[in-house]
Amino acid sequence: MKGRIWLIVGVVVGVAIGIGRLAYFEGAATSLCDTALRVVDTGGLTLIHAAADHGAPRRVIEGLVAVLAILVPGVTALLLIVAARATLRLRQVIAVLLAALGVAAFFYLPGGTAVGVALLALLAAGLVVAVTGPFVVTPLAALASLIATVFLPRLARSDKSLPTAPISDLHRALFATSGTPPWLRMIVLVLAALPFAFAARLALRGGGRG
Repeated sequence: MKGRIWLIVGVVVGVAIGIGRLAYFEGAATSLCDTALRVVDTGGLTLIHAAADHGAPRRVIEGLVAVLAILVPGVTALLLIVAARATLRLRQVIAVLLAALGVAAFFYLPGGTAVGVALLALLAAGLVVAVTGPFVVTPLAALASLIATVFLPRLARSDKSLPTAPISDLHRALFATSGTPPWLRMIVLVLAALPFAFAARLALRGGGRG
């Protein structure tokens, strides 16, 4: 079974949770997105005040912070997929090293002991290959797709202040007034979707076997 299967399974699980099949986890994903937005907002305010003290244009800094807040959830999902793919590659290296350790035992240990060490090393290598997919890769991919499933619809439809704050901040940076006009919301939605699209492409490309 190719490693891509575990990535795809994770993506499907994340979407299923995000559309409300498991409400508790959907709430956790919403809280995760909100936390990321609050962290960026707090850091942004600090940066704006610090930049203003040094004479930097406040609206420019505010616009940059708004763009960062828009991209953070997608970049987080992208990094999760990258981590999942890296795990698939790393497990192959670990499995080979464990198998090599088992073979090396025959050069340093008595025959009976070496056989036991070799069997243990091969068993460990097999477990690394078998377990990594469902217990590491799938959860990482699920969390990535869950963030996308929760964040993008809220950004497109929500009237609450937190999900739409980056849109309002960007509007204020561009036009010196707060607002969330539909055309700007659409532009922000496309921008926010870009890292999610890259993450989806990586997940479909997969990586490794097992």
